[in-house]
Amino acid sequence: MNERSWERLGAMSGLVSAVLLAAGIVVVPPMVGLGATSTTISQYLANNAMRVRISALLVTLSVLAFLWFVGHVRHVLQRAEGGVEAFSPVVFGAGVALSAVAMVAMVPAAALAFLAPSPGGVGAGAAIRVLYGVHVVAGAAVELLVALFTGTAGAAMVRRELAGPWLGGFGLLVALIGLVAGITTYLGIGGGAFMLVMGYLAFAAFLVWVAVASAVMLYRPEVERAPGAREVFAH
Repeated sequence: MNERSWERLGAMSGLVSAVLLAAGIVVVPPMVGLGATSTTISQYLANNAMRVRISALLVTLSVLAFLWFVGHVRHVLQRAEGGVEAFSPVVFGAGVALSAVAMVAMVPAAALAFLAPSPGGVGAGAAIRVLYGVHVVAGAAVELLVALFTGTAGAAMVRRELAGPWLGGFGLLVALIGLVAGITTYLGIGGGAFMLVMGYLAFAAFLVWVAVASAVMLYRPEVERAPGAREVFAH
């Protein structure tokens, strides 16, 4: 398999990740707010247990595909930077951290959904609110990592090291949305409904950006423009 084929495979992994993430989001009804009572949370999980578990599975599969995409982006960026490695290490580190936190973030909700249909259920005590809160706050950490990943990759694109400046500008916008969403959730700004909307907006913008970036790199593998890549730092 030549370099062009490997790059197409890497770009395709981004598309697969975006599709799986979209499916993981839409398969489950909107989550209840962080301020919901333990009874409300317990009822939501009991009514949507299988959907929540399917969502967790799809998101986890999306993360696995995304890790391949992250490796692909690092490869083409490292080549474009000529060994200087300005943006590529940060993009790679942010992508790996994003993947790890995203997988961990799904564990509390998946565990609660796994137990909810059982005879004992998950109860209506404080523990269920704590676990649900961990799931929501971990999502805020994911949103901030989305901001770091798309912001760094977007900056590299603006510098014409990868894809195109217009896609880089889109990436910087997604980074801003992720930053606002993460801060909003951590600080509880605007109430549960606003936090929920910002969270969905951040993940929707992210999956669209990944899908578009993957499609662009699939249409024109970066190896075709590698000879024209300019130096990262001016001397």
